[in-house]
Amino acid sequence: MKHLRATVILAVALGLAACGDDPLPPGVYNIPIRDAYQRLVSNQLSELVFRRQCGILIHVRPEGVPTSKVRWTVTSSGEEVLTFMALLTPVSDKQTKVEITIQADPDNGGEMYDGKKFYRRPAFNQPLRPAIDEQVSAILEGRKFEISHVGPGKDTVCSVQRGGLESGMRFRVDDPRDPS
Repeated sequence: MKHLRATVILAVALGLAACGDDPLPPGVYNIPIRDAYQRLVSNQLSELVFRRQCGILIHVRPEGVPTSKVRWTVTSSGEEVLTFMALLTPVSDKQTKVEITIQADPDNGGEMYDGKKFYRRPAFNQPLRPAIDEQVSAILEGRKFEISHVGPGKDTVCSVQRGGLESGMRFRVDDPRDPS
């Protein structure tokens, strides 16, 4: 009987301890806002580029407003192709909420690279948002980018052009060659 009572007390104690480990709300990270900002503003998102870049060579440049936001500008052949931002909000001294915004598509009003538009010379395999979310999460959680968290790209032009890039054929964003 004493053994059963001790087991029940231990189980209840472990159950209560586990209640403190509630998952964080989406977009909230266990990192102070200053550290979150510093990690993001100093990162050119190399894993995102490596995993999702299409056939045109792209460059990513971060710039920020301290502890408020980080904006990444993606360029190719000297032309701006895309911008996206991480907006930072303190939740507590040790937690930061991050909201990702992606440049709106001027033609259809949705996000650029949301998987709903054809790009003749795409910079990224679509949809892009899951890959940006994963890259930001990996940076703030101090872990490697996991392509399994993103899913496969759905842009066939991207796949063809990336194959060309990997075999040494380089495309420019303004390249007149047939993209397929």
